[in-house]
Amino acid sequence: MARDKSSHSKHEVSEIVAHSQAMRRVMEKTARLAPMSSPVLLRGEPGTGKDVIARAIHAQSACAAGPFIKWSCDYAASEQTLLNLLQQQQETAGIAEKRHGTLFLSEIGHFSLPMQKCLLHLLLEDEYRSLDGRFQLPCSLRIVCATERNLEQSVAEESFLPELYYRLHVATINLPSLRDRHDDIPQLVANFLQRFNRKNHLNLSITRDALAPLYLCRWPGNVRDLENCLEYAVLNREGDEIQQLPCLGERCLRQQLNDKVSHYSRQMKGYPQGKGHIIPVKPEPDMTWDPCAPLPQVLLPAAVTEGRFANHDAIRHRFIVALEKSGWVKAKAARLLNITPRQLYYALEKLQIEVKKF
Repeated sequence: MARDKSSHSKHEVSEIVAHSQAMRRVMEKTARLAPMSSPVLLRGEPGTGKDVIARAIHAQSACAAGPFIKWSCDYAASEQTLLNLLQQQQETAGIAEKRHGTLFLSEIGHFSLPMQKCLLHLLLEDEYRSLDGRFQLPCSLRIVCATERNLEQSVAEESFLPELYYRLHVATINLPSLRDRHDDIPQLVANFLQRFNRKNHLNLSITRDALAPLYLCRWPGNVRDLENCLEYAVLNREGDEIQQLPCLGERCLRQQLNDKVSHYSRQMKGYPQGKGHIIPVKPEPDMTWDPCAPLPQVLLPAAVTEGRFANHDAIRHRFIVALEKSGWVKAKAARLLNITPRQLYYALEKLQIEVKKF
């Protein structure tokens, strides 16, 4: 459990980047739901910013003057923990005395069925009822829940209550992956560098060309992955201006680490065949993650503005990086981008990309 510090939460909320259409929709829905008392469910992949959006809901709600209390359900999903949270203790007042605050349950997918029943009753009756039914505790907190789990599958497997599933989905905000918000990448990078410079008393910058590989990555960890990548880049820089990310001169850090994990995964899943030998097992797909593997499709621009695609710099960057990674061999670049050579030729012409000749 963690209570927010007002300066910290305001800092996070003020740094929300919403230049992309996907994030603008999120912020519009956040502003619409925040003033209401209804519980809100946040859904999204790891690292998409569910914690920050929960704080944004709190900051724009009638509960803003009250406490923001985060409960990580994946670490503490027992009734005793919830009782400690709600009951008034001798040393400190429990949540029952904290009116008009926000309780953020960070991973409700880890709740047991009995705890789900407690949460459902809390949402329906604004009071907590113990599992043994011996007592009840009033609670007027605004409830915000979050999960990265597949709740539909959990309901089908009978590990998640259908009633709770339906109740939570009355007000839901789906957070987009970083793959779906390329327009936000430049500002996310700028925010990271600003924080890093402030903490370390530096004045680092990054060139626009150096950002190009970021548009090709799949980012399984989303913004969290992006920050890890950038921190690795600034720690391995050669000067105060980053002109090239390490992944162009060497393999991606995450891919290197995944290969190490994959090595031990194959050993653990292998079968002994004589002393010191194992039969390797094909690694799981996630273990062989390739940051520059093709996305499902590349959306090609349909029109030209003043001889250039004014609003498609991200797409142009993706094509350039694919060409660089394939040694400017167009057939290889087309395979990397998961498009046909003819589509590649068309895009190069429309995007005015001159292919280097060696």
